[in-house]
Amino acid sequence: MKITVHRGSNQIGGCVTEYESNGWKLFVDYGEQLPGAPAYNKKLDIEGLTCGDLSKSALLITHYHGDHIGKLSEVAGAIPVYMGYTGCEIYRKLQRRLSNVSGEIGEKAQKSHERSGLIHTFMEDEEFSFGPFYIRPVKMDHSAYDSYGFIITDGADDSIAFHTGDFRAHGLFGEEFRDTMHSLPDVDAVVCEATNIERSRDEAEPEWKIEERFKELFKRNKYNSVFVSSTNIDRLFGIYRAAAEAGRIVLMDEYQYEILNSVIGKNDWMRNETERFEFIDETGSEVSDTYDPGYEFDKGLPFVLMLDRTFKKTPRFYIPDKLRKLIDWKGCVLIARTTTQFKSLIESFPAHLSKKYLSMWKGYLNPDSPAFNEDLAKSLGAGYEYVHTSGHADVPTLEILFNHLNAARIIPIHTENPKKFMDVFSPHWPVLLLNDGESHLITCD
Repeated sequence: MKITVHRGSNQIGGCVTEYESNGWKLFVDYGEQLPGAPAYNKKLDIEGLTCGDLSKSALLITHYHGDHIGKLSEVAGAIPVYMGYTGCEIYRKLQRRLSNVSGEIGEKAQKSHERSGLIHTFMEDEEFSFGPFYIRPVKMDHSAYDSYGFIITDGADDSIAFHTGDFRAHGLFGEEFRDTMHSLPDVDAVVCEATNIERSRDEAEPEWKIEERFKELFKRNKYNSVFVSSTNIDRLFGIYRAAAEAGRIVLMDEYQYEILNSVIGKNDWMRNETERFEFIDETGSEVSDTYDPGYEFDKGLPFVLMLDRTFKKTPRFYIPDKLRKLIDWKGCVLIARTTTQFKSLIESFPAHLSKKYLSMWKGYLNPDSPAFNEDLAKSLGAGYEYVHTSGHADVPTLEILFNHLNAARIIPIHTENPKKFMDVFSPHWPVLLLNDGESHLITCD
């Protein structure tokens, strides 16, 4: 089996890796480059993927982040694409929403949504084959739900490679993934993400600690607005649980609720007892009432914000009077976006009782970064709280993985500093650095 890193040897994101045997080709991921990446937006000419004979090629997708699947719209229909079932559902909902955006973004999302309808889906540990290859999906712990690595066995010579995809061991599935590592076979090569190698001395904060921090912050602040990625399922459920522990109502829009219900059904949401609550009505009188079960708070469900279409020029969220009174009594946690509807709602909260949080990569707020998000910076303003942890493995986790795999070769990708990876792990492990376009032939020893 021959391994070729077409892109990703010296950058985070935009990775394309090829596994080839007797003319049969498995490509893993075909993503967009991140802004500021080397040779940004340079067109790739890859035999078997973007040009030439496509009849013996397939594409495996590790997860739904754009830097791993962002080029799906350019993949010919003749190439079979494989992806985890739930991850594919989330990706399709994301692309369907983005297809409503005008211009190039919407057109690309529409093409991606159409192409995603042809994806072959699999479940955890559901082995399948393509040509001489046997592929075992391995569920990985990552900030994208339903992420996978792949054990790839070449049936022609029994050589084995493990492609990790993005992963960590400090998320909600961290313990499960540590158990999974015990069952991984010895491999001839591992192609491994190395995003956090620059922070080689740091140990990542676990998601359960992030949840605990949110719980204390939500108790301290009555009106909470959290800016978080809509597809970071671990974080969203951690925020939801923290809000429930703090006694705050969770508010989110229809899209966010739809994404979460790709993972969990209504019967699985936390359930609370029906509550009576007291408030002051318009006349100044004290009123005791029972919360209307139609709003579903008594079941522990978040309240789904709907747009009030009577305001045609600037639609705003419809907040029933009874819900507004309940929010004023119990407080809330809002899963926020940068739209005008969210801005108006946030501004309606009493400023002295309100707090905003950033729960995603801080680079989006750096004006000198190519990824700077001006709308996000304006929405957060000053005085926000930063509550976040990485979606990628720290060095101790990489060491544990390498010990279990006993790999003959370790090839780092998805990193801006492969030399640092070499310095950290060699000579303890057999690290091999490949430049983009370079190949390595592995055989079964």
